[in-house]
Amino acid sequence: MSNGLPDGTIIMTDSILERDRVDLTNCDREPIHIPGAILPHGAMLVLECDTLRVLQAAGNTEGLLGRPLAELLDRPVDGLFSREQVNLLRALCKETDLAKPRHLLNPALRIVAEQPLDASAHRVDNALVVEFEAATMTDAFVADPLAAVQQMVEGFGSAASLYDLCQMATASVRRVAQYDRVMIYRFMADGSGWVIAESRIPELAPFLDLHYPAADIPQQARALYLKSWLRLITQVDYDPAPLMPTLNPRTGKPLDMSYAILRDVSPIHREYLRNMGIDASMSISIIVAGKLWGLIACHHNSPRVLPRHLRAVCELFGSMFSLQLEARERSEQFEARLASRKILQELMLNLAGVEDYAYGLTQQTPNLLDFIHGGDIALDGSRGGGVAVRVEGEVTFLGTTPTRAEILALTEWLTSYMTETEGIFSTDRLSEIYAPAKTFTNVASGLLVIAVSRDPSDFILWFRPELVETALWAGDPAKPVTIGPDGDGRLSPRKSFEVWKHTVRNRALPWSPAELDSAFDLRVSLLQVVLRRIEAASRERAKAHERDKLLMAELDHRVKNTLANIQALVTQSSRSAESVTAFVEGLDKRIHSMAKAHSLLTQSRWEGVSVDGMLREELDAYGPASGVVSLAGDDAVLTPKSALALSLALHELATNAAKYGAFSIATGHVSVKWQVRDDGGLGLSWTESGGPPVVPPTRRGFGSSLIERALTLETGGRATIDYRPGGVVCDVVLPRASLVELSVKPVAKPEPLKTEIVQDAMPAMPRLLIVEDSYLLILALENMCEDLGWQIVGPATRLDEAMEMARTGTFDAALLDVNLDGEMSWGVADVLMGRGIPFAFSTGYDQTDMLPEHLAGSLVVAKPYRPHEVEHQLRQMMTAGAQLMT
Repeated sequence: MSNGLPDGTIIMTDSILERDRVDLTNCDREPIHIPGAILPHGAMLVLECDTLRVLQAAGNTEGLLGRPLAELLDRPVDGLFSREQVNLLRALCKETDLAKPRHLLNPALRIVAEQPLDASAHRVDNALVVEFEAATMTDAFVADPLAAVQQMVEGFGSAASLYDLCQMATASVRRVAQYDRVMIYRFMADGSGWVIAESRIPELAPFLDLHYPAADIPQQARALYLKSWLRLITQVDYDPAPLMPTLNPRTGKPLDMSYAILRDVSPIHREYLRNMGIDASMSISIIVAGKLWGLIACHHNSPRVLPRHLRAVCELFGSMFSLQLEARERSEQFEARLASRKILQELMLNLAGVEDYAYGLTQQTPNLLDFIHGGDIALDGSRGGGVAVRVEGEVTFLGTTPTRAEILALTEWLTSYMTETEGIFSTDRLSEIYAPAKTFTNVASGLLVIAVSRDPSDFILWFRPELVETALWAGDPAKPVTIGPDGDGRLSPRKSFEVWKHTVRNRALPWSPAELDSAFDLRVSLLQVVLRRIEAASRERAKAHERDKLLMAELDHRVKNTLANIQALVTQSSRSAESVTAFVEGLDKRIHSMAKAHSLLTQSRWEGVSVDGMLREELDAYGPASGVVSLAGDDAVLTPKSALALSLALHELATNAAKYGAFSIATGHVSVKWQVRDDGGLGLSWTESGGPPVVPPTRRGFGSSLIERALTLETGGRATIDYRPGGVVCDVVLPRASLVELSVKPVAKPEPLKTEIVQDAMPAMPRLLIVEDSYLLILALENMCEDLGWQIVGPATRLDEAMEMARTGTFDAALLDVNLDGEMSWGVADVLMGRGIPFAFSTGYDQTDMLPEHLAGSLVVAKPYRPHEVEHQLRQMMTAGAQLMT
């Protein structure tokens, strides 16, 4: 009831709404389709179709048909109707589609002299129900009822809006049917009614814009309005004419009068009209898309019997008006959908240029609020409401929305709540189904959701703010439950129809069918985008998988080839070595030569190696900067296979020069020149001078074989060695297929740091922390330290051990393996830097790009190890560290 607000304003409570539900339930139980009586001004005969015998009869049969009920029951109609009329009845009995009344508009029809009749007939359970009423011969449209229809629909096409169309309809019906008041009463989503158009005589108070509770028209009445286009009450106060006998003698059931024109009116509804001061009424159904859209309600303050031909006109008008209304609504929806489709196309075009579709839908123009707005346009042109996009747990906002935490909680609820939906959900009263929404009704009383995916749950959510609305109601909408005057438990209708103000809260502007259609279109389009991206990602994953397989196969091939080459080097070196020491030294140098070539290939992503870079890498130890070696040639790049073969040949030439030739004495010199030949191949010449006199060898060793046969067999080129007295000369020719063009230039080898070593600064017995996870390398380092008289701390084979030793151990320097079983040792280096202890990294990675930025410039010892190089670098590092300490 009232909460004490001024002007009779009320706010509905749960208890009032529950009471309304009870009212409606009581009304719904009333069997209004089997009243067992008719309106007393007419007559009804129920005929058995097979025999045309009268099974039941009711009403003024004596006045209209000239026979009392007793003389009609259980008798054939041959003595009542003419032969032509009987034949017509037999023909109607044979029709299979006669569920609804067929009007027999024949004003000349007479059973009794001087008594013109209107009649209609329909079938129920193998019986023909014929209804009669007195005809009016004086009405202007009795001879030409279609003229009335034309007059009523004239000008409908020019109506500017739906409101104008409804206003024209009320005026047309009142002009023809001559009722005091004609209204269009629209049913709302909650079942209540709203008067949206009205035509009335000036003496009556307006009902326009009044709302009526859903309980005023029960569900059973609405169901009958769908079945029958028109319902007539000639006067409120009458005594019903009972159907005799009450039950059909053939079936033993009451007659279903759902389609009967003369069906008795519910006493509850008659009392309702009496309370409103109405004495006669007519209702014309408005049916749109198979659903009861509303009613054209006609009221009269005195009894009013509308002639049958005018009722047929009004029924036809109701059908035509419904079609016109449906066409208008569909046209508006179509236009709205066309507009949204245009925006949708622009949205999809914008999405094509971005990876993050949440960004594309909210931060570009047009955006989601242009597509479906969150509320009415304000005076300043802005729109209320907002939208949020959740993708993989991340939320993007636009407009006015709940907080991020509130949206995440809402989407978690939606994940389970929307399992039975088709991916779209909407409500204009969110807090009634999701209790936490009561805290943010001011921004999100309305919600429209698109589920873009299920796993993870991605959503697009539009929010509409609370729309505080004050509606005018015809009386208290919380109609009290009262018992009828006879104490029979029958529900009595409300008596008060004073205007009440009802303030609605926690609700938003409802989402229109066009907006729901737009949401569906967007979901379909987004699913296509997401699926395309999923397919593209799947294809990329498949390609990546294939690339990984090829990479692993190539890696496997190269590793095994390298191992096979090393195995061959071991075998061949052992066969040509004069002693174990010579074997170890020769094998070690050859493996390091291969490692240098591999390092150069890694820098170029295994595309090739420049001749100049390979020569400098191989001959660097022999002092090219001091004039011992001179290099000159074209900018040429070798294929990986040719580079590996040539690197071994150059190593053998350099090793031989160090033992017997130009590198063995201070006055010796080596000159290497190369050029690209006219045929596209490469010519290279190695020339030694200033060394000891050369004596040609008496037998061909493994080194000579590597130089001559390896280049021939692996590259298709050739190499010749000339042992001249003044120095060895080797000429190499490689075919055109041995040269390539690099897409990535090899990284220049950094210049070595030149540090003046002061032996006195070196610790007397250095302590070296070894961090390494390879047992064989640990043994090699331990042997080296043992030979040098150094102490080993560790070794640490895991990162946690290394970190602990770095923090607490006592040592002078550290050698850190970069990768400890998948964990990088940068944290150990950071600890050592903090303690001021020098360290070096050991790695098989390319030295140019594996260090993080803050460790760039650190000393790096390349694998595989050469003990004398490791010793040199560690001595240099520890000496520099000791100098810094002093």
